[in-house]
Amino acid sequence: MLFSGLGSLPLMQPDEGRNAEVGREMAVSGSWLVPTLEGHPYLDKPAAYFAAVAVSLRAFGVNEWGARMPSALCGGLILVLLYAFLRRRYDPVTAALAVIVAATSPMVFTFSRIVIMDIMLGLCTVAAILAAFVAEDGESPDRRWHAAGAAAAGAGMLVKGPVGALVPAAVLVAFFWADGRPRALRRVFAPRNFLIVLGLFLPWFAALVYVHPEFFHYGVIEESLGRFFTPAFNRGQPFWFFGPVFLVTFFPWTVLFVPMVVAAWLARGRLTRADRLFIAWAIVVIVFFSLSRTKQPGYILTGVVASAVLVARGLGYAWRNREGQAARLVSRGALVLAGLALASGGALGVAVVRGGADAGRLAARAVRDRAFWSLWPTFLILALAIAALGLAAFATRRAGLAVAAFALFPLALLTVALPAVEGYARTRSAKPLAERLASLPSGTEIACLDSYPPGLSFYLGRTLTLIGEDATPLRSNFVLYWMRHAPVRPATLVAPSKRDEWLASRETAAFILAPDNSRADLDEWLGARFPVRATVSGWWGASVPLGEAH
Repeated sequence: MLFSGLGSLPLMQPDEGRNAEVGREMAVSGSWLVPTLEGHPYLDKPAAYFAAVAVSLRAFGVNEWGARMPSALCGGLILVLLYAFLRRRYDPVTAALAVIVAATSPMVFTFSRIVIMDIMLGLCTVAAILAAFVAEDGESPDRRWHAAGAAAAGAGMLVKGPVGALVPAAVLVAFFWADGRPRALRRVFAPRNFLIVLGLFLPWFAALVYVHPEFFHYGVIEESLGRFFTPAFNRGQPFWFFGPVFLVTFFPWTVLFVPMVVAAWLARGRLTRADRLFIAWAIVVIVFFSLSRTKQPGYILTGVVASAVLVARGLGYAWRNREGQAARLVSRGALVLAGLALASGGALGVAVVRGGADAGRLAARAVRDRAFWSLWPTFLILALAIAALGLAAFATRRAGLAVAAFALFPLALLTVALPAVEGYARTRSAKPLAERLASLPSGTEIACLDSYPPGLSFYLGRTLTLIGEDATPLRSNFVLYWMRHAPVRPATLVAPSKRDEWLASRETAAFILAPDNSRADLDEWLGARFPVRATVSGWWGASVPLGEAH
């Protein structure tokens, strides 16, 4: 689920293309302290994740596989930690089931397969929480495990700032209070552990503030406090946002999760200490980020991991006792899944029977590329297979058949559906544009007019020039903040009033790119002298040979 075909899809915009390019520039420049994007300091996030991408690109080459490998490794390590922890707290069967549920949860396997830092933060969070639990789970507290948990929290801060320590702290506070052991918090938050966290984070932070003094205000006030308490990052969502997100990103296991939560509440007197940890964990993560004014789906990733353990706990009971309540819940959930699969297969069959014209319109609405629609027989067979497994699990109360039915759908997304996903990914990637521009003469400088296609620099292996009033197209809050304080405008950011002067000063040929909404401006500027032609869908370009810019 995490590694198969890891490099088969192009980098998608905006996050993958931007993060991969930051890693590529770090690999080229060796600037491990200050990440850059198109040569501008990119301090929207700490450097740890970008450094991991840079190391991977140096080791495996500048390609999608190398860019995504750090995420896949972090996802794999989360599963390893879960198995090692659960094998001792529950049993090997439950531990293995938890790995299956987590690995086939869309949230986990998707974020393990894209160039984004949430999965590395998730690894640090999981390690910090589990280490603190282990430290307090023996006959006497173990300070070494507390130190390991503090180190994991400090590493999380190097990945994504204070949230790397705040989330584990919130989960542990809730758990130890609910578990009736508030004194354990004195050891969790002992001065020694604070020193470990700060000892990992502060050297990077202090060195960065020394190089960029303006980062202190930005990092502490605007990025950390502003992201949580204000909608300044334009990602404000309603309080209930993570409810639907959880249901979708944990599907199809949400079919089992809801009844199991009810059953766990009714049997709360028999819950083990580990059960209470994962319940507190799932609740705190969702509530914590629901209170934030800025919300993104990846914020609740470790809440999904904790929920996967809770589902596996119920599956473990059902596996051992086919006559118990857990087995009845699992069999009913398998029946619901079978019904959903039959309904989906029926809707697909009706759409096909209605005729080619209707099928074509439905396909166009689904994805721009028709590869999805060409796979309809496979999806129909898949729906029938899931329904058959679900009905068999309901009839026999065999947990293994239920697990197979629930895991089959997400597994198919990375096998039979991969060609369709690739077609969709290309519509959201700069790779087709890079392939088109690869035919330009060597050394041609590429400039973007009032735009920035994330990932184009990664595929071309060089930075771009931006033409515009500011660096807004980069979608970097720090770059905009930095430019307001920078004494000199960067040479790679050309003001509209200076674009003719810049073009005339070029010592190489130039190619000017513009999206559809800036085509008129490109025509007005260069159309009378150089042909403006379509490059790929949504993009236009004008080639300016060397010596003809005047």
